[in-house]
Amino acid sequence: MQIPSVNGVQVLVEAPVGYHVNFANPQKDTATIIASYWAFGIGFLVSVLFLGQSLYTASFIRRAWRIENYMILPAWILTTAAQALILNCLYQGVLGVHVWEMSLDDVTWETTLILAANLLVIPGTALAKLVLCVVYYRLSPMPWYRYVIYGTAVLMVVAFTSVWFSLLLACKPVEAAWNLRLFTGSNCIDRYPVHILQASIGGVTDLVLMVITFITILPLQMPREKKAAVIAFLSTGLLTLGAAVARLVILVTRLKDPDTTFVLAQVTLCLIVEANLVIICGSLTNFHIFIKYVSKHVLRVFAKPQSQTDREINGVQGSSSEAVVLYTIGGTPMDGGESGPGASDYNNSKVELIPQDWAKLSHQGCW
Repeated sequence: MQIPSVNGVQVLVEAPVGYHVNFANPQKDTATIIASYWAFGIGFLVSVLFLGQSLYTASFIRRAWRIENYMILPAWILTTAAQALILNCLYQGVLGVHVWEMSLDDVTWETTLILAANLLVIPGTALAKLVLCVVYYRLSPMPWYRYVIYGTAVLMVVAFTSVWFSLLLACKPVEAAWNLRLFTGSNCIDRYPVHILQASIGGVTDLVLMVITFITILPLQMPREKKAAVIAFLSTGLLTLGAAVARLVILVTRLKDPDTTFVLAQVTLCLIVEANLVIICGSLTNFHIFIKYVSKHVLRVFAKPQSQTDREINGVQGSSSEAVVLYTIGGTPMDGGESGPGASDYNNSKVELIPQDWAKLSHQGCW
């Protein structure tokens, strides 16, 4: 393939007629670039918090790791690494820029990083979605329900595996997939349909899991609060579904657009959102246990036993089984004992205002 040149700089695609190319200060999709940084910053923070509570619950509250805990951690590592590569592209100025205002070397660098990001995010997303399959599988023992979950998991694994190898082995030689100087135009398959398939499979699996679980949960007889909590948990899948649909729409509508580096900025924005949301959804499986644990300990800190409060008011320290005693200095003993200078406890008197048994009952909350 003959490589075009603009002002002595080799480019992948020539600029449209009448367009003034400025390599020093190219036009950028500034809104998408800024949105990508914000999406990563907020999404990464929230996903780390939810992942942290999930692993804390498994390690210190339940004291047992399940298969989903072993799956969600590598899923987070892979999706975070993929987002780091995308952010590097944005920082280097090779994403969100018109392809005809970038040198061929810059486009090659962008293609390499985006390919690596896709090869990382595909298994990461698949693992996180398999976590949901594992959790949903436990919701009902009905055979037909579990068969659907099995089928969804198998479909997802097969589809994502096919997409992964299709992207990696899209060209012959393989290096032409990222080294555009080896690209001839006919030695690579069209990878746009592969990206469309990737987004479609993610959306379809989310939709199937939500629908089948809603059908199973809604008829069940359970307290409204519990049913509402389950429905709220399942509804989080709508977020990942929305991100997948948005990515799919962009890919389909911009299918024939040659300005790939500009279009991919919007696609990767959706990918960042979806990658963080899928980790958040996968980390919500232990959230109700964590909330109960935290609520219990917060109430324990702020709620004092009644007997302890009574002792603090009366200025008495000691165990709850002790009687509350009033001491006086001088005068006649309140307990009717011997008085006068000859008495052994002259000038001192004490009397139990609350018998020991009553104090004990107070400590137990009986009155």
